[in-house]
Amino acid sequence: MSDLSKTLTGEPYIRVFVKVAHGPDFVRSYLHNFSARLEYVFRIPRLNNLQVVGITSELGNISAVITDSLDGFPEYLAKTKVIYKTDDMEATFKAAEAAGMTVLQGKTPVPIGYQGRFEMPGGYIVELFEVSPAGEQYMNPNPLEWGFV
Repeated sequence: MSDLSKTLTGEPYIRVFVKVAHGPDFVRSYLHNFSARLEYVFRIPRLNNLQVVGITSELGNISAVITDSLDGFPEYLAKTKVIYKTDDMEATFKAAEAAGMTVLQGKTPVPIGYQGRFEMPGGYIVELFEVSPAGEQYMNPNPLEWGFV
């Protein structure tokens, strides 16, 4: 196991982008049809109040960004294809850099805790997230409270 993979926890999440009008139906459909559950839900007010919904399933995990536009956002946000959870983002960045990868977004506060990104050879962008104690409030939400039932 590489030093980088040792810093990651759990399975990857596929990043998907969903328009606001389709967000609730998309989440409901995924929860129902893929025997899935909500892992986290939060909004980022500084980014047009976009909503991020983490959904886990034995069939695969997704992280849906629900927004109508990514205009004005950093290019790496739209190019992100996969997300990994880490308990130590600094160690993950150190291992990524040691392996020749480039950190594009350092440890950045978000409601759930922190996010960051690095770029692999060929331009493949990996997002990281780390849950903070304050971010625990966004974990395991009730789908009914978010309009996903």
